[in-house]
Amino acid sequence: MKDKGTTRKIHSLIDKVYHPTNLLMAWEQVKANRGSGGIDNISISDFEMVVHKELNSLHQSLKNDSYKPLPVKRVNIPKRNKPNEKRPLGIPAIRDRVCQQALKNRLERIFEPTFNDCSFGYRPGRSTHQAMRKIYREIINGCEWVLDADLRDFFGNVQHELLINKIAERVSDGRVLRLIRQMLEAGYMEKGRKHTTSQGTPQGGVISPLFSNIYLDSFDHEMVSNGYRLTRFADDWVVLCKTRNEAEEALNDARQILSKMGLTLHPEKTRITHIKWGFEFLGYKIKQGKGLKLPRHKIKKQPNFMNIYAIPTEKSVKRFMDTIRDRTKRKIPLSLFELIEFINPVIRGWGNYYRKAHVRKLFNKLQRWIVRRIWSHRFKRWRNMGWKKLHESKLYSDYKLVNLISLIPDLESKVASKG
Repeated sequence: MKDKGTTRKIHSLIDKVYHPTNLLMAWEQVKANRGSGGIDNISISDFEMVVHKELNSLHQSLKNDSYKPLPVKRVNIPKRNKPNEKRPLGIPAIRDRVCQQALKNRLERIFEPTFNDCSFGYRPGRSTHQAMRKIYREIINGCEWVLDADLRDFFGNVQHELLINKIAERVSDGRVLRLIRQMLEAGYMEKGRKHTTSQGTPQGGVISPLFSNIYLDSFDHEMVSNGYRLTRFADDWVVLCKTRNEAEEALNDARQILSKMGLTLHPEKTRITHIKWGFEFLGYKIKQGKGLKLPRHKIKKQPNFMNIYAIPTEKSVKRFMDTIRDRTKRKIPLSLFELIEFINPVIRGWGNYYRKAHVRKLFNKLQRWIVRRIWSHRFKRWRNMGWKKLHESKLYSDYKLVNLISLIPDLESKVASKG
């Protein structure tokens, strides 16, 4: 149930946005997220050297209504697993990023209580794992048909007027609405030319994820009020259904709701499927398997009677291996301690994300492969007696290599006791 006070309209907000404490907090958040600079070529470290002067200047320009954001720097980066295709990334200047963060800090607390519980992306206290648990519960409760949907170029098709009108439903401060319009219409620079932006919000902007949740919130509420079990993470969403007919109705209703928002579904990436064929969501492959035929006395956990399992997608495993491979090239001039320090965050981050999935065999395989990559880096060929000169146990105990298997909750205590 939502707080009764969430429908209250905010009339004065700009002074909270440009308050020195809020700007300083925004700067600390931008600094922690790191990232490159915008078209003014000012980096995080450059900005930090004159941070008090810059924050005071930003405070004054927002206060006297003279602030104007710079166009974002457009960078086209390869799509995941599609190196021949590019997607645009908009990088705001550091100063503009601080301003976006300051605005986000104030808008988020206004809109967060009004968001539907089916939304999990870029929200405080919510995560992909919570979304996955919701999906698992719905499957166990008999929702075996899945509407697996994909929005076509969502961030490029956000309608500015519609977004501003949605924000205006909760915020009536004209200066804040004007500031938002300036951010949306700042344009972008590419190959030395400035381009205008009549629609869309740049991927890469600090405030874009919040804008996406505000924009899609009406879609969430309408789908849920129609009785559909929607789970959304930013522009990625699925609907779990009990019958194929229900999934087809959900698809038709979603099309109609989205069309009013200027959005369309990707025809090649939107489909209706059954859990026995599986579907991918948030980097996981969820599918119904045959299950394990174990004697009753060997079953330690409550049985998964539908044999539903989740594993990392092939794309995710490939990206992980490619990253480790790039960081362990033989020509990289790092000591063993430095090399392990370089790859540990990747192993820990990826492993923690998937550690509660069905990954024991996969983690064991990847763990042995990582060790071979280290031997290859140190001895140029992993078969060159690396296992004798640098035993696997020594890598974990002396050099503190992250052990993938130890990240699995059921095995944490066992691995620790062996160590």
